Amino acid sequence: MIKLRTVGFASCFVPSVCLPSGQAFSQETSYYQGASWTIQMVKKGTGNLSSEGAYCEVKTTSFEPRSVVLQSSPSKEAGIYRTILKLRKSGWQLPIGATAKVKVGSPFKIGSGGQIIEGPPMTFKVESADTMASLLADYEPGWQLEIANAVLNGIFVRTKYGSTLLIDFIDGNEPPWNPASFEKLEQQVSFKAYEQCLSDLSQMAADPAQGGSAPLSSTSPLKPEALNNADTSSAPPVVNKGADQAEAMVPPEQWQFGTREEDWGQTCYAEIQKRDVKVGFMGSPGEHLIGFVEGVFKGDARATWHVDDKRAHVSDGGQNDYFGWHEFDQLPMDLLDQISSGKELAITGAKGERTVVSLKGASEAVPRFKACFGKH
Repeated sequence: MIKLRTVGFASCFVPSVCLPSGQAFSQETSYYQGASWTIQMVKKGTGNLSSEGAYCEVKTTSFEPRSVVLQSSPSKEAGIYRTILKLRKSGWQLPIGATAKVKVGSPFKIGSGGQIIEGPPMTFKVESADTMASLLADYEPGWQLEIANAVLNGIFVRTKYGSTLLIDFIDGNEPPWNPASFEKLEQQVSFKAYEQCLSDLSQMAADPAQGGSAPLSSTSPLKPEALNNADTSSAPPVVNKGADQAEAMVPPEQWQFGTREEDWGQTCYAEIQKRDVKVGFMGSPGEHLIGFVEGVFKGDARATWHVDDKRAHVSDGGQNDYFGWHEFDQLPMDLLDQISSGKELAITGAKGERTVVSLKGASEAVPRFKACFGKH
């Protein structure tokens, strides 16, 4: 799972305004410029910028002639974002309206027997000759949280094996893509910048907005028959079916489950982010349970973990040099059972520090964490 770690981040953004011919214009506000990706807010329109459509964009900068773009704009529900993944390659000559199956990242679920179930491919629709797009909300029902996590982890988390954002074109003869993720040292500040962009976007209450010559490419992500049968009209594809349904983005303040390959091997996580505070549990299969808290404690700490009116648990903790958060390794497995059926978790330090997080989503995330964590 992506770790929303809190770090020092300068709140000064660099705006740049592009003025093409005519009255239409766009304004780009830079939030972060990394070695392989950039994060910016894009406002497009012909009127007052404060009222025009806008979106946060995470885009590759060193993957030419290809590019991968994640665009998030506000939906009708506060804190939920309409998120589109776009794939572009200079030289593609794709017919408007054609579709292609593409596996993106590694979305998966843990089955009842502990087996790993892989998610289905995404369906992309061609919106211009060199670009195709897929709305995450159109992904397979019941898998939208997994695909959102797979995409975000692929962009923001670099494992010891490199990026997990493997893009495999099932149709056609386009070779797989594997753009580099943010560097490990960039991970915290880049995701913090992305969160800041989304927060600013929500505050603006903007309406949703979707958005040289190059040698022709000899490869294509489409089946051969799709090239001949596709609708060649210039109308952009509609990738927003069922826009009133929950848009695909990880909901705020909800427990989430995930796994990652850390330096010591596969690691399971159950966690929740509440503004600048993160609370969760981690552990490798067969190892002991570790609770962690970020954004609350300084130095050595002793904390009481208390779910509703159930029995409280006390553990000593200290800062983890690898993750930066405080970890507590004296917590019993019983606490997980309390959390999965509870409503609220309060963590109180001996020096008066305190945070309270909702247990929304824990009834699903924690059992999956236990199944992953309990494997030998």
